[in-house]
Amino acid sequence: MAAPARQRILDATALLLREKGIGRLTTREIAQAADAAEGSITKNFGGKLGLLTTLLSTDLPELTVWRDALTPPTPRPEDLRTALTGAANAAIDYYAASLPMIAGAVSDATLFEAYRATNTANGTGPQIAVQQMTGYLAAWQQHGALDPTADAGTLALLFCGAAQLQAWTDYLAGPDVLPGSRADRIDHIVDILLR
Repeated sequence: MAAPARQRILDATALLLREKGIGRLTTREIAQAADAAEGSITKNFGGKLGLLTTLLSTDLPELTVWRDALTPPTPRPEDLRTALTGAANAAIDYYAASLPMIAGAVSDATLFEAYRATNTANGTGPQIAVQQMTGYLAAWQQHGALDPTADAGTLALLFCGAAQLQAWTDYLAGPDVLPGSRADRIDHIVDILLR
């Protein structure tokens, strides 16, 4: 049995965006790749920008992996270390996957304004990752595994910013330009968060 049209459209868009970028991608190509009617893109997402925003904000496979890595809090700091390490790896993968899509939206002023307006209208955007990590870290604080006096929002910003910069540096300059290994850098960030 075939997946619903909405899911086929999301899957096809993720694949095509990685291959072509957003600037040259048309709704006709997406519909063809998804074996769906072109009008179903408008019906399900309000158009190409709504589709892109949905994909980046909720349905990109790497984002699902990141969310799944956010295991339930326990009072044990060693569980938090394991959770943050897994979440950091998943966050880096998400930012790496999203960069080509974001770059296409940012490179065109009209497209970028429409993308920003769509995020504003839908309550989506990059701040969601920071907000979710803030809530996640605050939950660990309530369980006693993370310093209760630390500002969870600042820690979340540090976590997301480090993951994003790691992903973007790997993507733009190559995976070996930063000192140490990815695992070492994640360990150091987790150490900082746990102090």
